[in-house]
Amino acid sequence: MGKHLYKVILDVLPQAVLVLNQRLRVAMCNRGCESLLSKSMEEIEGEELSEVIPHKDLQNQARVVLQNREVGTKLVELHLDMEKESSKILKATISALDMEDAESLLCLITLEDITQQVQLEEQLVQSEKLAGMGLLARSIAHEVGNPLSIMNSTLQYMQGTLLDHGNENLREAIETIMDNIHQMHTLLRSLSDFTGSKRPQFESCNLQRILAQLLTFISGEAEVHNISIHREFDEDVPNCEIDSREIKQLFLNLFKNAIEAMPQGGKLRVRMHLVRKDSATNEERVLVEISDTGMGISRTEIQYVFRPFYSTKPKGTGLGLAFCRRVVEEHGGEISLKSQVRRGTTFMVTLPIRQGKEGQA
Repeated sequence: MGKHLYKVILDVLPQAVLVLNQRLRVAMCNRGCESLLSKSMEEIEGEELSEVIPHKDLQNQARVVLQNREVGTKLVELHLDMEKESSKILKATISALDMEDAESLLCLITLEDITQQVQLEEQLVQSEKLAGMGLLARSIAHEVGNPLSIMNSTLQYMQGTLLDHGNENLREAIETIMDNIHQMHTLLRSLSDFTGSKRPQFESCNLQRILAQLLTFISGEAEVHNISIHREFDEDVPNCEIDSREIKQLFLNLFKNAIEAMPQGGKLRVRMHLVRKDSATNEERVLVEISDTGMGISRTEIQYVFRPFYSTKPKGTGLGLAFCRRVVEEHGGEISLKSQVRRGTTFMVTLPIRQGKEGQA
């Protein structure tokens, strides 16, 4: 068969396919590679495998397959950082094509994007963990919260008594203990909010008004840190069916994160406008973008930021963004981010205007 016929056959395959020569250069590829690797076929063919997919394990396995003339398959799971989008997880199947001629021995690699499959599996495991965590958190909040409140009240009494005796060192020690008790209370509240099993109470709300109120609330803190606030609100956005309490906490978390990311000052920009979810349904949604000019988040950290208890802050609980994702998903929406180190971060929250089956999940 001629090369043209081979390419026709490859192009009808649903997977991305690379055919390598013995020097690990791409001799042929199919259309599936273009969408998966964000490169044109012309950019891929003729290039070394290391240039097309910079993954050492894949290169080593391909080399072994060719050296041993292994017609059977090898499986490799790849975690790739794409330049223009978030990371992808690919499953690579590698095998040799023995053309009964040593000089014609080729290596066939098929690539399949399993990112969503892996994420769904992780979400399933996470939901099972959270179910148990919810029971534990409520027990801890009761069993630990009450003694902490008693300790705090007792220390306040002692602190007031010591003012009359002038024991400054002991008073400072008590303040330190009270600060730590306050931090423990904060953690308990975060756990309670995050693992709360109460269903959202949807009502028609003016999201623009909610965002404006929250920005006014944080304006003092922003001014102290030399941060300017810029807002761009689309006046055509109608009222949205949301749980106002949870949505307020969601955006307050994101605003505070943005301020904390700019300790040397900067710019906080909040945009709200209508978008269409897809051309098929023509459904309108509201998109809120929160951008800062802060430290940014590395590609490695981005994949973990929504996981419970993951935090880059010295005193962070690691529950703030996990709570945000839970709230957005309960509303049938989506949350994502894009970031550049030392350039800043943008969080994007998309919410439905009307709650249907999606929001009731």
